[in-house]
Amino acid sequence: MNDFAGLRDRVGVVTGGGSGLGKALSEGFASAGGKVLVADLDFESAVRVCTAITGRGGDATPAAVDVADCGSVERLADICFDTFGRCDVLINNAGIADFGPALSMPLDRWRRIIDVNLMGIVHGVTAFAPRMTAAREISHVVNIASMAGLVPLPGFAAYVASKSAVVGLSEVLRQELAPSGVVVSVACPGWIATAIQPASGSGEGPRFRPELSRVLQPEAAAAIILTQALAGDLYILTHPEWQEEVRTRFAALVAPVIAEKS
Repeated sequence: MNDFAGLRDRVGVVTGGGSGLGKALSEGFASAGGKVLVADLDFESAVRVCTAITGRGGDATPAAVDVADCGSVERLADICFDTFGRCDVLINNAGIADFGPALSMPLDRWRRIIDVNLMGIVHGVTAFAPRMTAAREISHVVNIASMAGLVPLPGFAAYVASKSAVVGLSEVLRQELAPSGVVVSVACPGWIATAIQPASGSGEGPRFRPELSRVLQPEAAAAIILTQALAGDLYILTHPEWQEEVRTRFAALVAPVIAEKS
């Protein structure tokens, strides 16, 4: 695991830290000498991650959290500040996947994915950021979105909507929190080898285009995210092969403006 400069003795919170990318982020944070609060809906998975980290000499504490429940996230913030006295890095990672055309997606599935993927981050920010800004020290909020927040993926309507909202929210928070010393980043990873579960409970879904479906291991993605977040980058992209798709979208956005000026 990489040694991420700037994390030694820092306090971090990772939601969804019990598996996949969240587990890798927790391990990366601890491997650099940081103290990490590993929070997950599945408390036992958080315990297993912490046991592995502490077994290697790291500092990790497990916690249970349901990011869709604002009270649960407030309690997580209480645990963090009561235990450590501060939070230097908040990583809002918890999320769920779902798929289905916009018009056939049941409303309860729409609500669930918005509650977890978007409101989970809102709850994290509103619970932690006021206390982080009060410290008047440089700290970081890292929101995990997805390449689906930048590129439309037919068949993933609710997921795309939730992740696009996370990107927009992060852009606004970047400006609003900067005067208080809180640096906001948004990570937009492509396909990562994780156990993220579709909210529908099904394991089948639309396939990505082959040239865009390179699977990155969680540890590799976590290394990129931690490094670029600490560098203060706003946008963190882990899969360079998606760049052309992003360029195509934003070229279409600015084309009318260019045409009007020409």
